[in-house]
Amino acid sequence: MTGSGSTGETARVSDQPDLLAANLGADRNPYAAYHESRRAHAVHATEHLGAHVTMVYAYGEADEVLKDEGRFSARINGRWMRPLLGRTILEMDGAEHHKHRRLIGHAFRPRVVQRWDAELIVPTAHDLIDRFAARGEAELVREFTWQLPVRVFAKVLGVPEIDLGRWQGWAVDLERAALDWKRGVAAAKEVEAYFAPVLERRRASPEEDLLSDLVTAELEGERLPDEVIFGFIRLLIPAGAATTYRLLGSTLLALLTDRELLAAVREAPSRIPAAIEESLRWEAPVQFAARESNEDTELGGVAIAAGTPVLVALGAANRDEERYEAPDAYDPGREGPPPHIAFGDGVHRCLGEHLARLEAASALGVLLDRLDGLRLEDEGDPHMFGYAFRSPNRVPVRFKAA
Repeated sequence: MTGSGSTGETARVSDQPDLLAANLGADRNPYAAYHESRRAHAVHATEHLGAHVTMVYAYGEADEVLKDEGRFSARINGRWMRPLLGRTILEMDGAEHHKHRRLIGHAFRPRVVQRWDAELIVPTAHDLIDRFAARGEAELVREFTWQLPVRVFAKVLGVPEIDLGRWQGWAVDLERAALDWKRGVAAAKEVEAYFAPVLERRRASPEEDLLSDLVTAELEGERLPDEVIFGFIRLLIPAGAATTYRLLGSTLLALLTDRELLAAVREAPSRIPAAIEESLRWEAPVQFAARESNEDTELGGVAIAAGTPVLVALGAANRDEERYEAPDAYDPGREGPPPHIAFGDGVHRCLGEHLARLEAASALGVLLDRLDGLRLEDEGDPHMFGYAFRSPNRVPVRFKAA
């Protein structure tokens, strides 16, 4: 297929409000309210977006929900996602989830991910920087942090350069489907129509790529059905690329607002992984995880009836003062920080977490190495924002022109 609509789609992708709309809200700092809610009740039955739900704000109870598959099911994720993405592992439980996770996980084995780093992630980071290095200025959300993971996944899936504009358009439409459902559904159908013949070709003649791994992966004589493969391809945007771009942008803004910290990381790149990890805790890219109670149960002293939606506030749990000292501070040098749950926990812990970390760390390393004198500009009032998702509105920078 050719990219006949590429020009218009690429122009729309670069429109900042459209790109950031999926954050669903312009809240700069939800954490003060989270602290108040947690002090009042770690677990709270309430009305949320017109539905009766149980909100979980404290780390201990949040982790309990995510780890206890017997009491709390992931099937609720299928109610909204399946009409858009198709059937995905995010809604599966038990043996079915275990089987499909192992089959999909085969495509993300360490040897393959490391090859992506050398052959795709680092070269893509350099290519993007080449486009603005001579200017001495850039807006990194629009020109770098969002572009990088979307382009990497396009290459991983074998999308040719001529069709990149179409892929970017689908990425935005799937990401913001809650705001424009019709456009999101249309994008989902186009993605399946585009990749259906590609899957057939890979079955007939496998190559060294992700799609070939997905169609040939086998466990106990079973392979992934096409509907799950298509669902996974569509899921790569909201669960893969979008998470990484938010993580990278938040880390950049945090470092750029603290010159001493930025200098320390630049002088010792070995500190980059800690900066990424603290960013995940401090500004979880995805703020909520949904589950549904399988039975009448109790959590944090609150009774929960069977079938009740349970909404884990990941951002609140990751700033629980009972677990973290000075939780609102961005501090990559924390002594022995406890694990965070930005990627969830338990059997549904994010399958692509290692790739997200690697992408963010490699891209940050290339950026700091390439751009001398990198500093944040106050143009556009750069700040973190969002309710369902968190990321910077802008990261405008200046640097020594190459």
